[in-house]
Amino acid sequence: MDEKVFECGNVCFWYIPPSMRGEEETPDWWNQLAKVAPAIKARMMEQGTMMIGYNPLTCKGLVNFFRIIVANPSCTTADMDFVIHEIERLGRDL
Repeated sequence: MDEKVFECGNVCFWYIPPSMRGEEETPDWWNQLAKVAPAIKARMMEQGTMMIGYNPLTCKGLVNFFRIIVANPSCTTADMDFVIHEIERLGRDL
């Protein structure tokens, strides 16, 4: 039986593609990162696997990041694992 995650929460994160990992976080790196979430979301929509929002936090100078609101008491760790694995699958070649 899977563990329940939590009833409600706002989870915000960046997905860093393998090609960008370990690189210096220069302005160009951040500009490239800003394009990652939109590209992955487009792939999600094309494949119909899931739909997750993204947005920047411009007042803090933060580029696009994924934002998931978990508001389902039935959500399990397996559900969240699927989200992470799917983002990795859709973004590993960026």
